[in-house]
Amino acid sequence: MIKPLVYIHSCASKRNMPFERFLPLDPPGMVHRWLQMNVAPGSLLLEPLGSSPQAVLEAAAAGYRVLVACNNPVTAFQIRMLARAPQKTEIKAVIRELGDLKKGEERLETTIRSLYLTRCASCGAEIQASGYVWNRGESVPHTRLYTCPRCQDSGEHPVSDEEILRLQMVQRSEPLHRSRALARVMGGNLDNRESVEQAISVYPVRALYVLFTLINKLEGMHLSPQRRELAEAVLLSLLDDGNAIWGWPEERERPRLLSMPPQYLEKNLWLAIDDAIETWSAAEHSIPLTNWPDLPSGAGICLYQGRMRDLAQAAEGTKIDALLSVFPRPSQAFWSLCSLWASWLWGREKAGGFSQVIERRRFDWYWHTTALHAALLPAAALSGPDIPMFGLLPEPAAGLVSSVIESASISGFEITGVAVKNASEPIQMEWKTGSRRRDFLPVNIQRLARDSIRELLNEIGEPTEYIEVHTAAMCALADGNAFPPSIQQLTFDKASEFQAILNTLLADQSFLVRLDATAQDPESGLWWLAAPEGTRTPLADSLEIEIASWLQEEGQITTTAIHERAYQRFPGYLTPPEDLIRQCLESYALADPAGEVWTLKPHDQAAYRHDNIDEMRKLLAALSSRFQLLQVDDADITWHLRDTAETAIYRFFLSFTAVIDRDSLITVPESCQTIYLLPGSRAGLLKFKCERDPYLRLQLRPNFHFLKFRTLRSIAARTDLSLELFNVLVDSDPLSLEETTQLSMFR
Repeated sequence: MIKPLVYIHSCASKRNMPFERFLPLDPPGMVHRWLQMNVAPGSLLLEPLGSSPQAVLEAAAAGYRVLVACNNPVTAFQIRMLARAPQKTEIKAVIRELGDLKKGEERLETTIRSLYLTRCASCGAEIQASGYVWNRGESVPHTRLYTCPRCQDSGEHPVSDEEILRLQMVQRSEPLHRSRALARVMGGNLDNRESVEQAISVYPVRALYVLFTLINKLEGMHLSPQRRELAEAVLLSLLDDGNAIWGWPEERERPRLLSMPPQYLEKNLWLAIDDAIETWSAAEHSIPLTNWPDLPSGAGICLYQGRMRDLAQAAEGTKIDALLSVFPRPSQAFWSLCSLWASWLWGREKAGGFSQVIERRRFDWYWHTTALHAALLPAAALSGPDIPMFGLLPEPAAGLVSSVIESASISGFEITGVAVKNASEPIQMEWKTGSRRRDFLPVNIQRLARDSIRELLNEIGEPTEYIEVHTAAMCALADGNAFPPSIQQLTFDKASEFQAILNTLLADQSFLVRLDATAQDPESGLWWLAAPEGTRTPLADSLEIEIASWLQEEGQITTTAIHERAYQRFPGYLTPPEDLIRQCLESYALADPAGEVWTLKPHDQAAYRHDNIDEMRKLLAALSSRFQLLQVDDADITWHLRDTAETAIYRFFLSFTAVIDRDSLITVPESCQTIYLLPGSRAGLLKFKCERDPYLRLQLRPNFHFLKFRTLRSIAARTDLSLELFNVLVDSDPLSLEETTQLSMFR
């Protein structure tokens, strides 16, 4: 049975990592917290994928022994170096030696710097360009970037003729540089020449020249293995900085395909060395690291550089206490580049089987399922039965969810828990190992999926993202043994069948409706029940009530405590997103300068708000008398014409929350104007709820209005007020995400 997991909040600060733009976005602290709650310190963990250096390092730093299988030689090197925690001074010393080597009659550093010389447009000083901006397919860059150390002029400037001539001197030898880069990857094998050439083509010729000059010079240095690794770490960062898949203008990009953007940035690789040194020396403490078969005696990492299948054979009989997996999305860009880098730095032989990854053009979700299964199946076999596994799915997508759940199920893992926050935060899952099923009994896949989706939406009580709908359905299929018992039986057609059944449910307009969609992709917009009668209170309303209650009880509460309580109260698919939690807090409380402690607003004290309600009732009574209307006080307040008292013309709902009585939206006749009276401080939260919930917006008919306490006071103070004017002024102060203190119309 699948239980709703309490989402683990990330409360640790994130450090910069080499190759960060390619690695899984697993927030720090999640792995540590799960281990603390579920696994005894000193236990032996198995990480079968080796995709996240951060997760491996975090687990070891938390006091665990981590056996990690890492087939990517670059990621394996990264784990090894970051565990070592090299000091900035020792990296600088090696780079200084490298820069002091001769290139002709000049120092190597001087030669490389000369390739990026430019003149300041303001003072004329000869300085270093920090980079050049290119249009894809053109032979020269069009823009140079610099910051002048003399006059502080900074920004973008046209490339000078002098710089173009300097670049053209390098371009004359371009065939030589590219053939050298090709030879180090291919050796004598010409079978995959086209794939390798395509990968190398993302490097501008100046970058190739600089990189291979540095690599060749490094090979001639007589360094100890430890000092050579320091230089290799910096070179790996330069190999990443040197390619042309850095878009311009700079954005937080997550490139997955090995292709140049329409406009790209060529970096000054010598200047990039400083950033590389900072990144590789960021760790404060080292972590013990051994290589298989030497398991650490205490907390630390045991690195197996190779496939999980081979590790399982070598480690047979090793007692595994728990498994940890960070599931990456396919990345042709990173994996192809790692294949290049490993061959360039360490040789094709040392790159091993990973060098073949460059030959693959497509990394689709079906391939990803089989690749994950190739690691998870031997991991389950090595671990034995009833061993827990914690999994993170950063950057969740429907394809990733399907790949993970299918591969884990077929590998013999039983899913036991899940928590989903939104489409941009990691999905958290738990499994346990068990006996692999040999039977394959047919099940009603459509019914399993339909029931799970209906249960999900009933529980959330509001439209939700497709990632939650998809995850709920796939988990239900795994729990119902809908997947075949072997990867051979999960053919491409069989895997496609599951998605086809889901697509059929999505297309059934008697079952589901899609709101606010901007594209045909099911991940666009939000999904909701076509017949939502009887659903639970919307998550947004339930969360607001809880947060308001906690603040009333305690007066003051920390951000961390709020998150922990919210996740405890709303586990699994109910996990509230960050922006909703923050909007609720900002509506009721004030934050300290650091944003860590929230204090209930004085005007939101319960006694004060009850006085507000009494005041509003009296104001409405006075207005009804002024308009010669009959006011009836009940749970709500109604205004009636005196000659037709049975018919209400106005209905008022008074509340100091942003919770709307959904029944009122459908039970009040259109002939009656419905007004929700609420504090002005609740306006931003209510506006936010309306923006995030398209079903709520659809229910808000033209006869439905929101009126703030302060606005009613101002209206009631007017001497020229009539019922006709009241009808106009009711909508004079609309909801806004920014709370205002006074209306311009009443100044």
